Amino acid sequence: MDSALQVDRDTLMALAGEARLLTNPPGQIPPGALAGERVSRQQGRGLNFDSLRRYQPGDDVRLIDWQATARLRTPWIRLYNEERERPVFLIVDQRLDMYFSTRGQTKSVAAARIAGLLAWRSWHDGDRVGSVVFGDSDYSLQKCRAPARNLPAVLDDVLRYNQALPSRYPDETPASVSLTHVLQRTMPLIPAGAWVAVLSDFHDLDAAGEALLAGLRRRCEISAFITLDDLHLRLPAHGDLAARYQGREAAFSLSPQLKDEIEQSIASRLARLENRLTRLGIRVNQIVVTQDLIKQLQKGL
Repeated sequence: MDSALQVDRDTLMALAGEARLLTNPPGQIPPGALAGERVSRQQGRGLNFDSLRRYQPGDDVRLIDWQATARLRTPWIRLYNEERERPVFLIVDQRLDMYFSTRGQTKSVAAARIAGLLAWRSWHDGDRVGSVVFGDSDYSLQKCRAPARNLPAVLDDVLRYNQALPSRYPDETPASVSLTHVLQRTMPLIPAGAWVAVLSDFHDLDAAGEALLAGLRRRCEISAFITLDDLHLRLPAHGDLAARYQGREAAFSLSPQLKDEIEQSIASRLARLENRLTRLGIRVNQIVVTQDLIKQLQKGL
């Protein structure tokens, strides 16, 4: 099996060790961190009720439990502890448009590996993890559950959809599942306060998809991992270039001017996409498939 074209189970399982090299998702409180006096940026469920105890001089009167006080006829206060668990939800694009690269691994393999790394990171942190992995015609959804229970299902979905791409590639069947469609079906199942990672090339992000992401951002933290091939930065000034997409073919000769135009066009498209997502409050990470994924994730996270 060519690891640049598809992942296998051994590859996904081996990511457990590499996931320890990643930091916690943005805003996440590292395991064992001490609570300080600053306001937390964490968007988890906040404070959990821990216990009751008798009021002591100097206690904050806002913590008095008035029901317990009335029942027991003496002042009692409620004690809380900070909830450090934060759900993680992965949206993983494994459509035919992701099955592309000019060298190194395909965009679909890069997305699958990143999904595996983030899933294993959740395992190490003890965070609930859920996912939706989607292809051109269907998707598989896993609700957020404890990592010990859900990690195998998440990895199985990533593996199944990724390994289906090579056999489907010659057909170039038009996609019936869009990013917007997946967001519509998934949003109601993503817990408030979750960290959401969207792994895609975002080639079909439309106005409806932006509106859905804006709504999700109001109750969750979102990071976009835009997978891309850097061919536009490596084009020669002269030579012949051929391209084929969904049955359409084109061949042309490169010139210094055409090379610059292609580079500027793709760079402008990526900049517009990043700007659209950034305006929604989404953290954007551009993932170049020919570069080391761990280093790019360490920088982005």
